[in-house]
Amino acid sequence: MQAHEFIEGHELVIARFGLWPSFHDGEVLRIILDRSPRVPDGASIPSVEVHLRGWIMGPELAEDGHYKLHNDSVIRFLFEDISEFELEGFNQQNVVTSLNLELRDEPQSGANVLHVEFEHCYQFCCAFIARWAKVVDIRPYAEPPASLA
Repeated sequence: MQAHEFIEGHELVIARFGLWPSFHDGEVLRIILDRSPRVPDGASIPSVEVHLRGWIMGPELAEDGHYKLHNDSVIRFLFEDISEFELEGFNQQNVVTSLNLELRDEPQSGANVLHVEFEHCYQFCCAFIARWAKVVDIRPYAEPPASLA
């Protein structure tokens, strides 16, 4: 199994882009950390939801001189039962070099876990281990409205 196949709903990303993208120059728009109790005995299962903007960059140039971005989208990921969470440099533009995924064997259970790394590009980086992952949804990217001055 390839590491992205560990993520439930990974087919939605492949259907949108035609492949599993590297997310080079993608941008983390939102991170939500949650430790709310979600199991019958009241135990907390820490999770992180990440909204990641991604696209496929074409070889052709747009009118503004930049490469055209195809299928510019925001993918909402949910990672649950996370551990070893690290976050650094969250700022006004959280560009990543890539989204790196690696399957690892958990020593205690022998089950697969997913090591997730949003690789550093400009100040921002994030890494953690998740026992479960899902693509919640994927939507076309829409520019945020201009702020009111």
